[in-house]
Amino acid sequence: MPKIFRGYSHLLAKQAQQNIFYHNPRTPRNTDTRIHDISDQWFLRNFGVLARSRSLICTTDFTQARSYGELYQILPDNPATIIYSPLVKDFYEHHHELDDHTEPSIIRWLEDKKFVQARNTDEIDSKFLGEVMVICETYRAFRTA
Repeated sequence: MPKIFRGYSHLLAKQAQQNIFYHNPRTPRNTDTRIHDISDQWFLRNFGVLARSRSLICTTDFTQARSYGELYQILPDNPATIIYSPLVKDFYEHHHELDDHTEPSIIRWLEDKKFVQARNTDEIDSKFLGEVMVICETYRAFRTA
């Protein structure tokens, strides 16, 4: 069973956490707003969730998570939906792979990446190292050295 991780810029005061984006959608930090919005609608149509704006962005690669700060293992509380692509290490790859930012181009990129949905971490391919979007209202975070 793969573990999922997240890096935080600060130490967390407790293990029990609320996904702050579950009710208040995230504003993209590095992704163009147009790509973010089109992708969100694509995830809604295909998986029933606004995966880019409502998820907790995590990774199965602890080195990738550690690059964002304090390392925590994340255990989402049920119900949870996990969406990832076995072909995408980091969603920001679109920045180098998209020829243009038209809606057809963005949708084609998303479809080519073969995103899949899991209900728990047991369903994530054990060899996969990369970004996972975790849609849950609450989760537990365990500090990892």
